[in-house]
Amino acid sequence: MKRFYSLLPVVACMAFSSNVNAALSQITVSNNGVDYTIGSQYTNYTANPSFFTSQPWWGNASLALELSGLVQDQIGFTLFAYGTSSIGSSVSIAYWFHGNNIDCPDYCPRQGDDYYYASLISMTSLVSLQSQSESLISTASGVDFAMSNVNMLINGAHSRPLSRRVTSGEKTAWIAGDLGRDDHGSRDGSTGIAEVGGGYNFGPAQINLTIGKTWGSQQLANSGKLNADGQYLMTEAIIPVSELDGLFATMGAFGHWGNVDIHRGYLNGVVSDFSTASPDTHTWGVRARLDWENAFAVKSADFSPYADLSFTRSRMDGYTETDGGLPARFDSRTDHSSEIRGGVNTAMPIAGSQLNWVANLEVAHRFNNNGASTSGEVIGLFSFNLPGENFQSTWLKGGVGIEGELSKGKASLMLNATSKSSMPNAWLAVSYQLNF
Repeated sequence: MKRFYSLLPVVACMAFSSNVNAALSQITVSNNGVDYTIGSQYTNYTANPSFFTSQPWWGNASLALELSGLVQDQIGFTLFAYGTSSIGSSVSIAYWFHGNNIDCPDYCPRQGDDYYYASLISMTSLVSLQSQSESLISTASGVDFAMSNVNMLINGAHSRPLSRRVTSGEKTAWIAGDLGRDDHGSRDGSTGIAEVGGGYNFGPAQINLTIGKTWGSQQLANSGKLNADGQYLMTEAIIPVSELDGLFATMGAFGHWGNVDIHRGYLNGVVSDFSTASPDTHTWGVRARLDWENAFAVKSADFSPYADLSFTRSRMDGYTETDGGLPARFDSRTDHSSEIRGGVNTAMPIAGSQLNWVANLEVAHRFNNNGASTSGEVIGLFSFNLPGENFQSTWLKGGVGIEGELSKGKASLMLNATSKSSMPNAWLAVSYQLNF
């Protein structure tokens, strides 16, 4: 192929003079189920190496030869560069010439010489489109997790508000946290909460104030991942409705501010690709609850039934992804959840200790069991509007653990689990509280 240096300039000049319009056009060809839209660019490797290395046939001589044979001279005399050679400081190419498809790994155009080189304009395939659909559905489900995960504030760390109650005129402070798994349905992730709080019983009501942090992650389709974190501020009032009868009302509200780091994976043609974004989230919620402390006993076990009503509203800002070959734009979305819960807490002394066995059994119902829809556009390809996730409307929650005096305070350790729902499937709750 040493003759290429003497022959190619003549051919190139002919191509430039007679086929300049063709050389600047484009064509779409199909190869192994992938559609390649290909144009050309007049350049050289020395001046523009990133142009060459970004082509999908770079490093793939067989693909370059296959595409060269499909394109032929339909966009003018065009070279498919797939590598460099130390021999003659040349570019390795495939090209169509006089009805022949030629592979020239050595002694081909010098790296500093200008010619028309093939340039990928777009690449799509059925596999790629299927991957995009899977990726978008998985991302929507992950966002549902990020927005509903905030419910753990109420129904995790604050699921037993009377455990924080102190006598009139007394103060309390605590640290607490939840750590668990969220693997219901197609979900695959973890979740956590850490907080510090304090309160004072004024007599007519005990006022508690809590600050904390949330975090969580979900694995997405095509090796994607979602990480959510945020901070929250929560206040509660524990009001004795009839202290003599053990009836207490809890009224609470919280605000949560966070962001979600989304690493969305998909196939771009036949190559794995990723696009990223970090939208902000804003959530607020309110809760009303009635506890009947020690309503009845069975032998040494005390039973405390309760009813709980809560409402949360979450918003995720709209965003446009960066990176990757097929980024998407997502519209903002707002979701809300109204839930009612009824259950019973149980405490039973452990003989010979200052500890109690504690247990919980609860049934929960979500009035709106559909998450918000996810809409947007894969930029330049298609728009989408995906229905929200269909959550289980009614589920069970149970927990078991120990609680009691430890040093100068009260410690609690409880393992919780739920049947299929928007809640995590299992988590461990721990806390330590000082009264003074």
